[in-house]
Amino acid sequence: MADKKITALTALDATGKDPTDLLHIIDFSASPVNKKITLANLFSNVNMDTHIYGASKTFEIGYATATNSALKVATAASATADATVTINDDGNAYTDFLIKSNSSDGAFKVDAGTDDVTINTDSIAAVDFTVNGDNGVNIYSDGGLDCVGIGTGTVDGTATLTVAKDATTGVSVDLQGNLQFGATPDVAVGTSDGTGTGVISLTTPVTHLTADASNIHFDLANGTQEGQIKIVVCKALTNSAASCTITPVSYTATTIIMNAVGESATLMWTNAQWNMIGGSTGTA
Repeated sequence: MADKKITALTALDATGKDPTDLLHIIDFSASPVNKKITLANLFSNVNMDTHIYGASKTFEIGYATATNSALKVATAASATADATVTINDDGNAYTDFLIKSNSSDGAFKVDAGTDDVTINTDSIAAVDFTVNGDNGVNIYSDGGLDCVGIGTGTVDGTATLTVAKDATTGVSVDLQGNLQFGATPDVAVGTSDGTGTGVISLTTPVTHLTADASNIHFDLANGTQEGQIKIVVCKALTNSAASCTITPVSYTATTIIMNAVGESATLMWTNAQWNMIGGSTGTA
């Protein structure tokens, strides 16, 4: 073949290059020598700084044009305009976004197919999540203790949610609507033997009592933490002589007696005893 200038050679199409295609290169590592290099070798390990500068320039990685754009970086049109970095620019269901940490293979994941954004997808105890505000922690999730802190990063795992108080007002939660107990009330069935073997649960906010005779007994153990609220409601009395007698271990009085359906007691555990703060009981 006659010698040709590089400018006189036939140009390849702009897309679909084969990795075995060859380029002419001059090796300056020792003395200038003409050599060849494949496209695969040229781009497989580029050991040098790489920069893309210019107005409205695009760097994109994907499976196919306008189909599966995994990552797209677009420079701004001017020095004061916005540039963008976009994951899954085509909005398909097959491009997920995954960040790993030293402990987790899924510290942060966006699943395009299910439209889920998940922190700590593999449930690693060492992975915590923190959102800071101007004065410290706004939201904190502890992967090991399985609890969340609002306004605090100090949680102990005895509750699923810890809410700090405002430093100025002392308010922890400002409810703009009703407070609702989602747990189904447990039902305590007492006995008439005077031993108080009907047990009122401390792990539910509301307990319903049922009785089929007079002076049916129920036990109420000491509270588990300062400020705990317990609501007890007489749900069913099977005859006119039936009644419910609640005997707390520590109480301001001795017993609480309910002898009509609908009577209730709202108790607070404070000062090492149960204190009635509301209700409509027959005798306290």
